[in-house]
Amino acid sequence: MTPISLKKYQEQALDSLAAFARAARDKGPARAFGALAGRPYQAGAFGEVPCVCLRIPTGGGKTVMAAHAVPLLAREWRATDAPVAVWLVPSDAIRQQTLKALQTLGHPYRAALADVYGEGLQVCTIDDVAQIAPPDWGRCAVVVVATIQSFRIEDAGQRNVYSFSERFEPHFKGTHERDLACLQALPDAVVTAQDAAQDASGVLAGFVGQPRWSLANWLALQSPIVIVDEAHNTKTDKSFTALQRLNPSFILELTATPIAGKTNVLYHVSAQELAGEDMVKLPIVLAEHPEGWPAAVFGAVQTQRKLEAEALKDEADGQGYVRPIVLFQAQNLGEEMPPEALRRYLIDELKLPDNQIVVATGTARGLDDIDLAAPSCPVRFVITVQALREGWDCPFAYVLCSLQKLSSATAVEQLLGRVLRMPHARRRGREALNRAYAHVWATEFSAAAHALADRLIHHMGFEALDVASMLAPQSSLPWGDDGGGAFMPNLSPGQSHPALVATYFEAIAATPELLAVSGVQVQTIAGQPQLVVAGHIGQDTEALMLAQVRGAKKQEQVREQVAQHNALVAASVAPASRGLPFAPLPTLGYRTNAQAPLWPLEREAVLEAVALDLLSPQAVQLPGFTVAQVAEVFEIGVQDARITLRTADATQMPMDYGSSAITAEDLVRWLDQSLFKPLHSWTQAQRRAYLAAVVNHQLHACGAPLVVLAQARFQLARAIESHVADLHDAATRRAFQQQVLGQGGDQAWLVEPDWAHPHVFTPGRYPAPVASRYGGRYQFGKHYFPVLADLKDGGQEFQCAQLIDHHPQVRHWVRNLDTAPCGFGLPTSRGRFYADFVAELLDGRVAVLEFKGAHLQNDPYEIEKRQVGELWAETSQGRALFGWLTMVQDGKSLAQQLDAVLA
Repeated sequence: MTPISLKKYQEQALDSLAAFARAARDKGPARAFGALAGRPYQAGAFGEVPCVCLRIPTGGGKTVMAAHAVPLLAREWRATDAPVAVWLVPSDAIRQQTLKALQTLGHPYRAALADVYGEGLQVCTIDDVAQIAPPDWGRCAVVVVATIQSFRIEDAGQRNVYSFSERFEPHFKGTHERDLACLQALPDAVVTAQDAAQDASGVLAGFVGQPRWSLANWLALQSPIVIVDEAHNTKTDKSFTALQRLNPSFILELTATPIAGKTNVLYHVSAQELAGEDMVKLPIVLAEHPEGWPAAVFGAVQTQRKLEAEALKDEADGQGYVRPIVLFQAQNLGEEMPPEALRRYLIDELKLPDNQIVVATGTARGLDDIDLAAPSCPVRFVITVQALREGWDCPFAYVLCSLQKLSSATAVEQLLGRVLRMPHARRRGREALNRAYAHVWATEFSAAAHALADRLIHHMGFEALDVASMLAPQSSLPWGDDGGGAFMPNLSPGQSHPALVATYFEAIAATPELLAVSGVQVQTIAGQPQLVVAGHIGQDTEALMLAQVRGAKKQEQVREQVAQHNALVAASVAPASRGLPFAPLPTLGYRTNAQAPLWPLEREAVLEAVALDLLSPQAVQLPGFTVAQVAEVFEIGVQDARITLRTADATQMPMDYGSSAITAEDLVRWLDQSLFKPLHSWTQAQRRAYLAAVVNHQLHACGAPLVVLAQARFQLARAIESHVADLHDAATRRAFQQQVLGQGGDQAWLVEPDWAHPHVFTPGRYPAPVASRYGGRYQFGKHYFPVLADLKDGGQEFQCAQLIDHHPQVRHWVRNLDTAPCGFGLPTSRGRFYADFVAELLDGRVAVLEFKGAHLQNDPYEIEKRQVGELWAETSQGRALFGWLTMVQDGKSLAQQLDAVLA
């Protein structure tokens, strides 16, 4: 099975989790969360037990992130090589699917754990917990997969997990009494006199006041890491009590739709990030069919045929096999078009082959035992009503056709989630195959667009700003209109903007003040006059609308509707949404001599010339790692953070899952395994020799006891990794100055732009993180994408962005991303330099612009970035410009500097 490489946003989310765990160990979860998230921490029912959430929208890969989170939290929070994790899911179908994946050798989910813990890893159900021998707990990593319902009940006696069980006798009899003390404070953990009186067997009479021999108590003794999938379903008192009974050491929640005020969202992934990593198909090309359901069905069938033709061409080009599938949401029984009637319509009226159609409902199980991904499978159309089976996947779903009203249709988000997922998480060669499609029956102009936006926002974990890049009109189909009205009509020749998006506001009266605003009018809908607003709704117009609404809740609903409307407007007017290209930007290349080929200039090319003396005194010393003893306590310092360890016997810390005594060689071997990935460029002999030198230095030169180093081995590994990175950076910086920036004289490389392999800003590929997206009132008219990344509403960078947006020489511009491959970067000794802004000028030139505060101008790395940018522009033969901008520079204002750069 092909291993899964984590996407950039997944790595960033897990990095934020690791940073939180480290900070929480040092200063508690509340202060750690406040510092990282910038919001107050909601301790709720769990007090000092950390409880944070990764908000991942539909299609974002929550399960693989959870698999990687277990060893991460074991390392950063529990500091253990043998964690116990309880993995809670919302249903038995998901439990079976997750369990099978985690137990299957080679599956990417299991590999994330087995790569750290080996195949001795134990993955089991709650029924199998007692079968794991007592000595294996603390020596093997254990993952227990269960439903939250298994632990959630008012009467604990009604759940087997809380019942007294003699199967756990060897487990509890081998546990020291002081370790059992932690159970006394847990709900329903101790046998009461009432329990004994109700016990017909008489067994409990001898255990009054003592902890039950139960599965839940045994798990609670392990202080497990608890993973909660679909965590928005667990924000009830019953769920809180169930989680408290487990005595968790850390609770990690994963959901697309967290409950505001009850959830500590540590990281939030946006739709743009998913699309930028090819996890989902965007935009959703939406066609409304006011003429009735037959037009919607016909439009969906036509779209499937055209997509399949594109897929055949794509396969011929070596892109692999795809067979686009339509998911029909039929009407309910008793209405005009229930599932069987729709199947007959497709066969009798549209002449589709019977074997291409399956019905999947509560009674018709047409999808059972069918492999939809098999090339021999004929299915192209799937009909359902409410919801498909949980855990069922349809990798080739491309088109959603709903015969129900989107505003009231149940489970449409489940079908839409299937359609959004990108087959094999890999971008296709034909652009039509990188989009999702929706054909809906809608009686009112723009109604489906707003209903679909509601579903995306309130049920699938996206936000109004996400919607700005998620919906597109049918006019954007690469083969043109195939029938039916889109929510934004085609552009006429010479038209620079599509027709404005219109929104109906039912609760707002058409006052004279509102009707005086451009784009506001009254239309009769279903016999009733309603206020209709087209175009962007400004702050003053919103204030006029809010003045008519009473109550904070209703005002908030209007604000959300306005935000959603403005997002759709942004989608319609952004240059990327209108299909306008952005001029390519050359990357940098190098030649070793004038006759040599042009190679891509990357930090890795410079690293090849860097050699480290691993055994030098500077290399083996760890300046950020200290050990100090005060009485019976050792303080371990790592980069100004301190943790406290009490002295312990070596036999309490088996390094090799069973070794009874720790030696320096054991510690070196453990460090070698732990640091294999960060030090992968070294041979094992080099790693072992270096790590042995580091350990010997700590033991003999620093006087650190071996047992303390073993206890603090995770902190020691982190200190070594950080120190080696610093050594590499220093050596690479010297080599970069010599080879790239010309300080090596005749040995320097010949650096020039590579126009044959340029960077291209592509519509739909702008993965702006949620936490940093611009959400201010000012509307940037020339920004290439509908949303802006990493820009605050106000401040010096905001002023710079406004000047670029207003500049007469600028055609359009991008707030540059700081990640590849969607952001434009220039190589530096540390990796890549992503300038703040990139602009295309009216004359076709491109400009890279970096704004800097005065306090950073003399920083050595900032100077290096400026030198690289100037080198890029100087060698472009006038086709590329570079600007290093400050508020005031050589007596020139920011506006004057920009004029000079773009002249």
